[in-house]
Amino acid sequence: MKKLVFLLLFLSVLSCKKESKETGIEIKQEHKTPKINIWESMSFEEQVKSIKDHTPKDSITSNDISYINDSILKGKFKLDISKYQHEDKKNKCYPIRFSKKIISEFYSEGFKNLGDLNGDKKEDSVFVLQNLNSCEEGDSYYFTDNDIPRIQTESYCCHPESIFSIGDIDEDGGNEIAEYYSSCTSNFKSFRIWTLKDNKWKFIEQFGFFYNNGKYEAFKDFDKLYKKISKNKFKFLEISDMRGNGEMVKEWRTVTME
Repeated sequence: MKKLVFLLLFLSVLSCKKESKETGIEIKQEHKTPKINIWESMSFEEQVKSIKDHTPKDSITSNDISYINDSILKGKFKLDISKYQHEDKKNKCYPIRFSKKIISEFYSEGFKNLGDLNGDKKEDSVFVLQNLNSCEEGDSYYFTDNDIPRIQTESYCCHPESIFSIGDIDEDGGNEIAEYYSSCTSNFKSFRIWTLKDNKWKFIEQFGFFYNNGKYEAFKDFDKLYKKISKNKFKFLEISDMRGNGEMVKEWRTVTME
């Protein structure tokens, strides 16, 4: 008899625990409130508008073309950046906020004339803009003809003076250019040669330039570093390193453009 009472009591306790456990689960589920991420619920256009609307008055967004044209380029040229933005939505490339003071200091270098780059009998100039969105890493070189595409870099050490006209090497009516590429800190720089074909930049060749070589300065002595040999052919002095005794590791390299 005692065993039977004990068994009934034990089963009763188990039943209460089970019921209590199930009830606890039900109460927890009943009061659970799903979290809502407001940013993710917005469309890309709404997100971009929100970034612009919440930008302080002393700053601008990197894609503010009105400010770029009116306050940076000062009406000397109207830049069209629409062709560089068609992948923004797809890749979630958001505009960046920049201080107006920093932007003004950065763009104080203005333009550099390069002569006729595309054979339209008009002179073209180059200027520099910082990255337009969060997907771009580095400054870009832009030209005062919207048909000439920009040259993107992965460097934040770009200046208009870093682009050089090297004359019409292939004799198609437009000048080829050299880009002085620098990471700002390393002694190992380079010159990259470009030609414009069908309104697209075509990379030709790259030459090393050891900054502290003791003889040649990149900007002051650039005309001593290259020479046209004939149509489609030129040579360039590559300074790739310095030996322990201070002697330059250099070589004149000849390039034939195809």
